[in-house]
Amino acid sequence: MKKIFTLIAVALLGGAVSVNAEGEYVYNVPAGTTVIDSDVLNAAISEAAGNTAIKLVLPAGTYDVNGTDATTGEAAPLKLNDNYSFIFSGTTADETTLNFPKTLNIEGTHGTVGFENVSIKDTGCQYFINQSKECNITSFYMTDYKATDFERSIIRTQGSVNVTIGSFVVDDCIFTNIASANGYSVFYFGTETTKIGKLELKNSTFDTTQRSFIEASKAPITEGVFITNCTFYNNVADGRYTNLTMTNSILGKSNVVTAKGARSAGTITFTNCLRTSDCVYKSNNISLEADTRSSADIFTDPDNHNFTLKIADKIGDPRWISTAIKNIATETEANANAPIYNLAGQQVSKDFKGVCIQNGKKFINK
Repeated sequence: MKKIFTLIAVALLGGAVSVNAEGEYVYNVPAGTTVIDSDVLNAAISEAAGNTAIKLVLPAGTYDVNGTDATTGEAAPLKLNDNYSFIFSGTTADETTLNFPKTLNIEGTHGTVGFENVSIKDTGCQYFINQSKECNITSFYMTDYKATDFERSIIRTQGSVNVTIGSFVVDDCIFTNIASANGYSVFYFGTETTKIGKLELKNSTFDTTQRSFIEASKAPITEGVFITNCTFYNNVADGRYTNLTMTNSILGKSNVVTAKGARSAGTITFTNCLRTSDCVYKSNNISLEADTRSSADIFTDPDNHNFTLKIADKIGDPRWISTAIKNIATETEANANAPIYNLAGQQVSKDFKGVCIQNGKKFINK
């Protein structure tokens, strides 16, 4: 009887069985689709039957992301439907590509906007997001994401409208050749009416930028900027922040010898970070002292985008820590945590004073 009731309940719920553990309605974009436009978004909304959080699952392939101007009928930035959350989810960043001939319009109110397992390319947009319309987003995220050859910014806010994003998170991403036209910062929060709660960059690589990295001088990021396990190379690092916390990250070669460091109205904190000898700042120098090693000394082939570490440090974007280094580090940690014995063969604490034996070796603990 219980089994029959369950089957009836599932049948009545219909589309609800497609809601995942995160509460998102999963819409599988039909095979053969080549354009992500308002028709695709509306089809997902129609099928979602009242669910306001939608994950669009994109098969491997290449898609143009386009909207249509209601007046002229010409291509325009794709506008996300108001009061909906949208996640664009591909197979992997190497298999699913989103081309942006126009920018993405995040106008309106959205709980979450996210991109995962995709590559995005500038095919005419210059900016991924160039926001001049009012918006209010609880969280914006990118994960397992690659952005290549963007002429200007990943995000730029402009005008006098309110742009509010509670958190902006970049995780497990590679950005290559961004702000190539030297126009705006990679992350440019450029108006007094921009309100960003927190900017968090982690487990990611930022390879070649010609403009400053983060600009938030007119409306500082409320909770601060957090950069963790990141690798930087060939960048102009100049930017303005409220508070900046950088942990376990590498600052590689500067894009130009006239690059500037970081300016902050708050505090800048570096913990277990490495600055190479060719990371130079003509002005606004940072408190992190440069290492004696250059980028060529620590990366395998940085000019060809291979940042696999040649050093034993477990630092920077984790994807570049070689298996050999990981194994050595794991073995070292295991050895350091091995049991300690006294000469009578009794296990003792690490605070024991006298002759000790650990990993088969004698030493004197004073």
